[in-house]
Amino acid sequence: MIALERYRPWVMEELRRCAELDGPLGVLVRYPLGLCEADGSAGPGIGGKLLRPCLVLFSCEALGGEFGRALPLAAALELIHNFSLVHDDIQDGDELRRGRPTAWKAFGIGQAINAGDALLALALRVALRADLPGAVKLQAQEALVSATLAMIEGQVLDLAAEGKPLDGEGYLGMARRKTGALLGCAFVLGALAAGRPDLWGTSQELGEELGLAFQIQDDLLGIWGDPRKTGKPVGSDLLRKKRSFPVSFALERDPELVGLLSSPKDHMDAILRRLEEVGAREAAQEEVKRRLSRAERLSLELPWPGWARAAFQELLSFMATREA
Repeated sequence: MIALERYRPWVMEELRRCAELDGPLGVLVRYPLGLCEADGSAGPGIGGKLLRPCLVLFSCEALGGEFGRALPLAAALELIHNFSLVHDDIQDGDELRRGRPTAWKAFGIGQAINAGDALLALALRVALRADLPGAVKLQAQEALVSATLAMIEGQVLDLAAEGKPLDGEGYLGMARRKTGALLGCAFVLGALAAGRPDLWGTSQELGEELGLAFQIQDDLLGIWGDPRKTGKPVGSDLLRKKRSFPVSFALERDPELVGLLSSPKDHMDAILRRLEEVGAREAAQEEVKRRLSRAERLSLELPWPGWARAAFQELLSFMATREA
């Protein structure tokens, strides 16, 4: 993903500017971004892959636009992503994110809700500040709001499925919304900033396919990833009873597995064995390849220059082989 790395400094600086709010609200906004600690002192810095905002800038430049004009849209998308993480951590009861206490552990649930709400509101305000024609900014707002709503719907479907078997089709529908929506939005925002609203549909679909591949690769790492690289024990997602593609695939073929999954700590070896026996790992790996292949085919419909196609191939390779 080396080609996309060059956008990171621009995104980080834009996020710093966006988060310069005064008082307690400023601390609540900056803390999830890594810009400060709970007491307001300097934080470790902005973390995460910043994949979504970097893809906004890539999409814009690949279609002949000046990526600097898309920076507010890129920052807005990353702020929305962080809003979702803050609220997800509350709903999932997660106490750590990127090695630090989650916002609700640092500030309490009420203030963490305020932090997430503020990140969302800030995102929409930042997007309006883009140096783009009014009609384009309105289209960008539509893309951001629609993607956010789809992402929230994905979380609703995820929570609604707790304690219930989720088949493969149901899982993919949930993941397309929960993870794919913002990645689809990234390519759309770049196209809009480049003056190519006619490419909205293809851009969105391409990003959604990448999102599905990204999520299913995450699922693989959450069960079989190398603890030395992921920082999590083998089967960590099983311990959290997280819904995933391998589990959904396995339950369709071995319904009795649901009993073991209800108490994974006591049955980890048996669960892992039965997942292997029904071919869940191989099926997930093949699904990642299928989604990346579909994204590659969609990219051929976009008028990208050679450097952009090479960069995208690098991204596809990274997503297919990443180990953390």
